[in-house]
Amino acid sequence: MTTPLSAFAEIADRYDGFIFDVWGTLYDGGNAFPEALETVRALAGMEKKLLVLSNSPRIPAIVGERLTGIGFDLAWFSEIVTSGGMVADIVGGRRDAEAAALGERVLWLGRGRFPDTVPDGSFTVVESVEEADWILNAGPDGPESRLEDYESQLSGSVARNLPMICANPDKSVIHGGARHICAGAMAERYEVMGGAVRYFGKPYPEIFARCLDRIGLPAERVLVVGDNLETDILGANRTGIDSLLLGCGIHAAALAETADAGEGLDALTTSHGARPTYFSDVLAW
Repeated sequence: MTTPLSAFAEIADRYDGFIFDVWGTLYDGGNAFPEALETVRALAGMEKKLLVLSNSPRIPAIVGERLTGIGFDLAWFSEIVTSGGMVADIVGGRRDAEAAALGERVLWLGRGRFPDTVPDGSFTVVESVEEADWILNAGPDGPESRLEDYESQLSGSVARNLPMICANPDKSVIHGGARHICAGAMAERYEVMGGAVRYFGKPYPEIFARCLDRIGLPAERVLVVGDNLETDILGANRTGIDSLLLGCGIHAAALAETADAGEGLDALTTSHGARPTYFSDVLAW
């Protein structure tokens, strides 16, 4: 059963480490949530171990620059872990058998927006499906891009049995009140069409295992904080980590549709097959 919270301070002493999502949790895509900034500062002052976990297709250094720019002190965090950083490490470095088996030529979707998902020189970037050995799906080319814009490339890639690496399992984000597609939506469509996808990021256990290793704590002493049932909460459930779902993010509209907040949350968690330990409207101390 999910426990409602009125203030984060109620549970701060129960855990030694906290893993924070970024978009929808620490900031709205443009600015930091003031309450979240206060909460993270307070936890750092308690000498808690804090880690940022993002499904961004960018490497950690870029996400760190963004956090610094909106008021967070990187000294508060033990580390920043991103799905893009894992792709850069594992795929870019060909560190496992699946990565080593990828061909040399890659069709890189979203390269203009996300230019660092694999290191320069790791692969030869090509411009057409016909030239490619595999697809790196970092996301759409622009915030206004639609799934339909990629139908031809995806169908052609399926026809050639090209494997896809997805560097961001998120299907969408809310920015300025508008919903924009992410790489996860493109990957989901590719799978529906018959394509094979390897995902890096939440909710897959590999990235949560990396976080626990980097934060240096057992799962039972850590809390995951995020706004997305499909990624943050499901990933925490799969890894045996307690979690806090925030209602101000990706599910805000769905939660607002039900007059009874408890019933709305229960229906939403059931439909997504993920259940948080706690629920709060915002990340407020």
